[in-house]
Amino acid sequence: MNNPGISLIIPAYNAARYLGEAIDSALNQTAKPQQIIVVDDCSTDDTVAVARSYGDAVQVIVQETNGDVAVARNRGLLEVNQSLIAFLDADDRFLPTKLQRQLEALSDHPNAMLCICGVCDFWSPDLPESARRTDNLTPQMRPGQAGTWLMRPEVIQQIGPFSTSPDFRFSEGSELYTRIERAGLGIVRIDDVLVERRLHATNKTANSKSHMDGIMALMKRRLDMRRRAM
Repeated sequence: MNNPGISLIIPAYNAARYLGEAIDSALNQTAKPQQIIVVDDCSTDDTVAVARSYGDAVQVIVQETNGDVAVARNRGLLEVNQSLIAFLDADDRFLPTKLQRQLEALSDHPNAMLCICGVCDFWSPDLPESARRTDNLTPQMRPGQAGTWLMRPEVIQQIGPFSTSPDFRFSEGSELYTRIERAGLGIVRIDDVLVERRLHATNKTANSKSHMDGIMALMKRRLDMRRRAM
């Protein structure tokens, strides 16, 4: 198979502790991305230094103001120069065959616009046992987790980028996935776990109330869309 090129966007905010592991997981892919873009969202730690330590292998964009993950991903989208797009959060990591498996899936389904895969959480080694909750570490399909995606740029061209509304600050991926589904764009699914999501003390979703507010806003959005379609 003649693989098309992949642009990988990594939004990062105060992620110096984990960013190197995320980038390494991208560079160690059996089908390597041709473009890796780290968008620093106005970090106050050594995130930029870690990203720049990879030299020409990583394109680094530094935001002047903090705008959260949706803004950072959208900024990265402006720099994309390959025919497929992937996302990776700065504290997560890909398993080695993630992009290869998704490339093959999209090749087998040429009408599909998006490929999603399974994900499994893992406890970050730096988190003490006493701080570990009773989270479910069972592998799951989370279509709203952008790190599980490989997509064609036509998705963004047709339905727009990530929402930067404060209502979806904790569910921006799910909000975009809802629009993808609603637009009837083809989606192919790989049930195997190809992404590992790190659980640590500063996960964005650790703020359970804000996370739930985001979910409720998304549910309202879906209900409004159904009503308009009736």
